[in-house]
Amino acid sequence: MFKKAKVKTILFLSIALFIIFLFFVVIGVSYRMVVSETIASTSAHQKELLHLYRDELDNQMKVLEETAVVISRNADLQAFINNRHEHFSYNRQRNNLHKYLHQVVLSSSMIDSIDIYMDNPPTFDSQYPIRFLSKIDMHSHPKNNEVNEANEVWLGEHDKHLTEEEKVVSYMCKLYSAKGTLKAMLVLNVRARDFEALFVDREHQANQRMLVGKNGEAVMVHEMEEEVGRIVAEQSFNQDGNRELDQGLAVWSALERADWFLVEVTPWGELTKGGKRITAVLIAISLVAIAGALLFALFLSTAFSKPILQLRQGFVQFGKSQKVNVPNGYQNEFGDLFEGFTEMTKEIRALHQSLEEEHRRKNEADITALQANINPHFLYNTLDQLNWMAIAKGEDEISEVIELMGKMLRIGLSKGKSFIPIADELDHIRYYMQIQQCTKNVDISFEIDVPPELRHYYVPKFTLQPIVENAIIHGFHRRQRGMIDISIRPYKQALRLQVKDDGVGFEQKAISQKNGYGLQNVAERLQAFFGEEGTITVYSAIGAGTTVLIEIPQKQTSDWGGVNKHVENGYYRRRPASN
Repeated sequence: MFKKAKVKTILFLSIALFIIFLFFVVIGVSYRMVVSETIASTSAHQKELLHLYRDELDNQMKVLEETAVVISRNADLQAFINNRHEHFSYNRQRNNLHKYLHQVVLSSSMIDSIDIYMDNPPTFDSQYPIRFLSKIDMHSHPKNNEVNEANEVWLGEHDKHLTEEEKVVSYMCKLYSAKGTLKAMLVLNVRARDFEALFVDREHQANQRMLVGKNGEAVMVHEMEEEVGRIVAEQSFNQDGNRELDQGLAVWSALERADWFLVEVTPWGELTKGGKRITAVLIAISLVAIAGALLFALFLSTAFSKPILQLRQGFVQFGKSQKVNVPNGYQNEFGDLFEGFTEMTKEIRALHQSLEEEHRRKNEADITALQANINPHFLYNTLDQLNWMAIAKGEDEISEVIELMGKMLRIGLSKGKSFIPIADELDHIRYYMQIQQCTKNVDISFEIDVPPELRHYYVPKFTLQPIVENAIIHGFHRRQRGMIDISIRPYKQALRLQVKDDGVGFEQKAISQKNGYGLQNVAERLQAFFGEEGTITVYSAIGAGTTVLIEIPQKQTSDWGGVNKHVENGYYRRRPASN
């Protein structure tokens, strides 16, 4: 996509997607923080509220327990359960006890009825909330298991014993004789709805409040809360605490009078209601902000892509040889880019003009070379005629010089090539030295020390001959004897060519004045062929001769193409780009 889509599209989508992603992150984090704070504050508030309801429950349960203690100490009740009543006063005592217990029920806002399980229970009037039952009846009690395990216990919500009229919550205490024999069981029944009213707020039923046992079993759960009660029943409780459930946040508090826990479950919908409102506001604000951000992203992408499109148009215009119009006024990287493009087009135009000029010169040189092909043939014929004339007249030395000049001429032409083998360059020097020995009355000898494996390497022609000529003309001026040593050695990836004479020499500081046309020509050609890799160095001292050291790259072909790669481009001499 990055390589195919337009720059403007990529910039716009990148900025837009980043801004949208950022807004969603902000909304998500904000919502989570609001919900977390709401859960923390709700949990703390529920704990305080549950403590109030717990204290109310504990107080009412304590009152009922104390009432049971008072009832258990009643003399008539003690007489009945211990069989100490007199036969003639049986009815009177039963009536007194019945009236007493009925008065207790009427005086209490919580007690619905009283059941007394005993041996030989007296008869009772079913119209009154007082029942005398046999201890055997206790075996059919819905909470019989819990009754058997304790001397006093609170019994959770259950059907009223021996009737299905309503649900009740009961407190049971066992009454013993002085000898520890179980005589009776006193049960105070409280209507379930009255007991539930102590901790359930009927006007606010959003939060579901219930009583559970220490093992999570349901003690009192409203019908509308059975599903939540089932989930809560699967939990285990210890002291006060809270826990997050699938349905909501559960907070509980332990009762002191029984192994019960008052549990309140707040649905997640209630907890997140405030967070949702804030989130809705944030979303509305975000939509407006995103719309503005998209417009800004469109403006920014257009501003960034416009210079690129203008530069692209400039390339198209330049490719069609049209007038190139690039914007100005940019002081940043785009300004550097446009300035560089302008200078590059100028360089290309200059290069194009130079190539056209070079092509024109090449055509002229080709024509000149074609015409010049006639001249060497004419010179060869002329020298050959002069040679025969010298032989005819007995001028052997002149004949030899003419023959050597012909050989030098053939090497010098070399079919128009600029590079010749080292072997040909050395032959050229030999022919030149032989001519000098024939034409001058001096004894100048020379030695050539070149390993055979180097003779096939190529060097620019006329590299050594001008140096040898300088040695003869300047080094042996007014001298009758002299020695010239020529050696070539490999050095790394280069060749070192050395020409050493034992001539008069000169001061080192005068080297620049002594460098005549020959050395200058060699130096310029080496620079043209090899750039900085072609060097020439002159060492000299008065009376100690002169040494010329040339270093050039090793070359095994006569092709000149691509030898000098050190071409300087003016485009790269621009000012540094701005930061």
